[in-house]
Amino acid sequence: MKRLFRASFIFSLFALLIATTAFADDRINMPPYHFGGNTLFCDQVDGCTLLDMTGKFLWNWPQEDIAAAFAEMDLSKVNTLVGEGEGTYGPMWLWVIPTDDTNGNKALCLQGFDEWGKQNEMCFKVTQDWNYQQAPLPNPAVPVVVADCSMWSVGDTVELKGGVRSSLGDIASINADDGTVFVDTFFGADYTAGCDQIKRAKT
Repeated sequence: MKRLFRASFIFSLFALLIATTAFADDRINMPPYHFGGNTLFCDQVDGCTLLDMTGKFLWNWPQEDIAAAFAEMDLSKVNTLVGEGEGTYGPMWLWVIPTDDTNGNKALCLQGFDEWGKQNEMCFKVTQDWNYQQAPLPNPAVPVVVADCSMWSVGDTVELKGGVRSSLGDIASINADDGTVFVDTFFGADYTAGCDQIKRAKT
């Protein structure tokens, strides 16, 4: 019995390996696109197929339905639903959306839910010869660098770097959260400046 179970288990692993290897080049969603482990694979023969995290078949949007939705969108110029499917954690929708590409590329968007009930979305391009491209990774957020204000105190006499005489004045307040100071000037208009944009004035 143990030997039979072990053989069955090994066969299941082998079948899963074959399935995932066959689909590997057609995978659309890479991390961080997350649908509770569900993965979308697309090609010009079968259209788009959704598998769960173990490689089990969940849903398929046939190639002819995708082509028909593209044709409809070309006429209407509005988002067009290819169809609704069923993922592990709820319904999944595949949409055709217009693009501003001049090379004829089109776009598909998948919407669905993850294991926390959060709705996620990803979009990816489809070329004129039906090459389904991986969803591009989102651009990383550009970190905001906040100037250090620890060297300044209210009442310090400062001026803007560059020696603008009309900027001479005392720091009236400091906002360390956004790295700025408010300067009450002696000669000109009061102003706000970055803590790295001022220097200690020679008095």
